[in-house]
Amino acid sequence: MIIIVGTSHSIQTVDLELEAYLVNLCKEFKVFAVAEEMNRDALAERDCSTSIPMQVANALQLPHRLCDPNREQRAKLEIRQENDIRMQAWRTDSELSEPEIAELVAESLAKRERYWLEQLRDFNVWPVLFVCGADHVPSFCQLLKQQGISVHVAAEDWTSNNTARDVPQAVHSSL
Repeated sequence: MIIIVGTSHSIQTVDLELEAYLVNLCKEFKVFAVAEEMNRDALAERDCSTSIPMQVANALQLPHRLCDPNREQRAKLEIRQENDIRMQAWRTDSELSEPEIAELVAESLAKRERYWLEQLRDFNVWPVLFVCGADHVPSFCQLLKQQGISVHVAAEDWTSNNTARDVPQAVHSSL
């Protein structure tokens, strides 16, 4: 099973209230590992050496994994950010329509989420708590469900004033 917490990346690296929330989830769901949409490049860009999920894993003595591809891996996998796609279209005068740009962005996000799934499968520690950007929660859950992985969404978009925790969305299938 994968327990998902969607949030913003700024919260993921600095909001100490997230730490208590994640610790409680780890205990509630008896997780054996913590993983997240993050990489060393992104931490460095935020002038951080650790994230809140890393700190939680360390405090609970659980294995931890950064699952997001770094810049080099993204280039190799041809995973591009929306801004990069738009900039390339503008620079090359390719006259891509908004629907075509949206399709390219969706394809790139799908590649990235498949990469996370590969990382989680390689990690092979279940149940795992996975923290990612809130905008990925619906599509990543759908991918996991398609792969027969049991998913529990603890928070679609966690903030310090989180109220969504009381009404979690659950998507179940077998692992």
